[in-house]
Amino acid sequence: MPVPGVQLDWPFPADGRTVALADGTRAVVRPLAGGEAAVVQQVFEGMSERSRYERFVGAKPVLSPSDLERLTAVDHENHEAFIAVDPATGRAVGEAHLVRDERDPAIAEVAFAVADAWQNRRLGTRLACLVSGRARELGIHRLRANMLADNSRSRALVCGMGSVVARAYAGRGALELEVALDRLAPRPCRDIFAA
Repeated sequence: MPVPGVQLDWPFPADGRTVALADGTRAVVRPLAGGEAAVVQQVFEGMSERSRYERFVGAKPVLSPSDLERLTAVDHENHEAFIAVDPATGRAVGEAHLVRDERDPAIAEVAFAVADAWQNRRLGTRLACLVSGRARELGIHRLRANMLADNSRSRALVCGMGSVVARAYAGRGALELEVALDRLAPRPCRDIFAA
């Protein structure tokens, strides 16, 4: 029996698909192509200092060349990433990454970033649906995310992706959550693509 949720019909269209957001606006989501550093940089530039701190669990005034290399080393099997683009401007406004654990290929780390002007529209939720759907297609059953323990939006986003199976507190106020996808509640992932 298939796991309910978003089905991506891989390969995903290179030019993307339109998603409807909570406030009625739309974004185009597509897979990130390897080496698209400028696109990742656009999302980063749209984030405030606080958003960057929450995303990287520490101060991050700039993305270094090695950061950009790591974030764009996408192969669509062990590192998948989706980018969300504002169709009016063509600028990247959100991203989601799924990186398979080298020791256990059934586990992957996830991370999300949304430009401040696009937050609170459920863009992160749409990206989480895409990432969890792709994870299931790749045979990944658990997702792990690192965040600040007081980042309630990130906690809610990750907890909404499945059942929490592990929780660990790390130094500097960080929290690591692990969720099982086989218990994913499909409700927020139904019909995410705009007609």
